[in-house]
Amino acid sequence: MPNYVTWLEPHFGVTTVYVDELKSPDVSEDAIVVTGSEWQIASDPIPEIMPKLYLETTKPLLGICWGHQTLAYAWGAKVIRKNRFIERDEVIRVLRTEELLENMGLFFTANESHYEHVVKDKNLAKHFEVLAYSDSCKVEVIRHKEKPLWGVQFHPERSGAAGRRLAANFARIVANPPGL
Repeated sequence: MPNYVTWLEPHFGVTTVYVDELKSPDVSEDAIVVTGSEWQIASDPIPEIMPKLYLETTKPLLGICWGHQTLAYAWGAKVIRKNRFIERDEVIRVLRTEELLENMGLFFTANESHYEHVVKDKNLAKHFEVLAYSDSCKVEVIRHKEKPLWGVQFHPERSGAAGRRLAANFARIVANPPGL
């Protein structure tokens, strides 16, 4: 958790709430970041509050790694487990530059650390746009088509300058929510 707090603090006053402590999808904060976790969708049930949060919130929300996976899963997309653990820097290729990926260029390097990942399927396509991909993951960045929800498979808090740009972009989104 310290990496996430350090990564967000230049842009936000951070309130840490653990999933087990979240009782309602109604949060008073201006935005929500759901971080990575050691939990695996294939073996650990997703806490009931998470799909409620993803489906009901109107606040800007950024899911990172597990947060990205559970966000897509809550909307019906498929998440699969890789045969091997991915732990490396990966080139992220941008398909569509928009608010979250502003000033990121056509590609950037980010840190990957996961077993599971979201796959392109009809439910993902129904609710989300895929904004970026990599060689190891065809769904690196998503944006919900109607709500201010984004997900990134990579770990921006461990991705140096690219991660700092992404945090600044999310801060601009929170300050000026897009009209979806």
